[in-house]
Amino acid sequence: MGIFSKRRRKSSFSSTSSLLRWFGPGATTLGLLYALYMMLTGGLSFSSLDGLLGPDPETAFRGETISLGDRTERPPDRIRIATFNIEHFADKKSSIRTNEDGVDVLGTIAKIVSTFDVVAIQELQGADGIALQRLVGLLNESGGNFAATMSDPIGEAYLESYAFVWDRSRINLVPGSAYVVQDPGKRMYREPMVATFETVVPKESTQRPFRFTMINVHTKPDRVDPADQESEINVLADVFQRVREYEFQQFSEDDFILLGDLNVSEKNLGQLKLIPGVLSLAADIQTNINRTKTNDHILIDSSVTAEYSGRLGVIDLKADLGLTEKQANAISDHIPLWAEFNLYEQPPATRATATASGPGTRLIQ
Repeated sequence: MGIFSKRRRKSSFSSTSSLLRWFGPGATTLGLLYALYMMLTGGLSFSSLDGLLGPDPETAFRGETISLGDRTERPPDRIRIATFNIEHFADKKSSIRTNEDGVDVLGTIAKIVSTFDVVAIQELQGADGIALQRLVGLLNESGGNFAATMSDPIGEAYLESYAFVWDRSRINLVPGSAYVVQDPGKRMYREPMVATFETVVPKESTQRPFRFTMINVHTKPDRVDPADQESEINVLADVFQRVREYEFQQFSEDDFILLGDLNVSEKNLGQLKLIPGVLSLAADIQTNINRTKTNDHILIDSSVTAEYSGRLGVIDLKADLGLTEKQANAISDHIPLWAEFNLYEQPPATRATATASGPGTRLIQ
């Protein structure tokens, strides 16, 4: 695969509510108990699940929140996964090396991306992907070994592409694993993009590399009301479960990371929060330039993905990079959010012996 490639293979999900939402490749005891509860009561009650969940697990699981600043040295036994909405990242922004305020826009974006091992990018614009090509080119001209893949433009009147950028000295894209979720019912303005990665481990290592599937998401701000059953934030619960059901059945993958600009706070994650074990690592970390709102998240199933190291944070464009508000906004109205994971596969916290079955489990046609 070249430095810059597109994958167009698609998966699909329907509007049918099913028990898949409560199971995954590492279905938890809690999920099984809740399924039994539904069978006994004859209904699906999201409010009833709150009593089964017990204390908020994020209090103990969120981990150490730090800011990278200029500390770009990455630990050899950990990888850093990030999400970054680079507002209107297109030809104009990517062609600016020094603007009227003295900011090297593309250079600053490249500096940020080089801090991480794999980055999910939202708001890439332009069907030719010129901004992404320039970014990868600058990263590699500066001594890096980066690659990228992007989706076709997605949306209706306003088109964006998703992208992943990764450091090939530390991460490999699993060939043929990138696709856009098919959404024939148009339940989402922008269908998420999926790709599977694997860490690069020393040849002499006897430990398995950490393999994980990322689901890159950018919701539409006026479609994320958690009280609306069909809002995008609630549809994402179906996306998460159906993608991981397919990937587990086809490839035995069990580690999934849903990340991106969800346009909601942690308390408004809706039905995503009701999936047993699933939580936002970021919780209430503010991710806009002025640090007043939480828009961006990194979600995992904490009962399965034990590779999370407990360290996460942001790069604050003003506090860490010394930019003024105007200079920072030339980069984006978001700041990058990141979390750290083990280089090697770890035994899950819990492992069920059975997985869910039912209609709609095959996604890719």
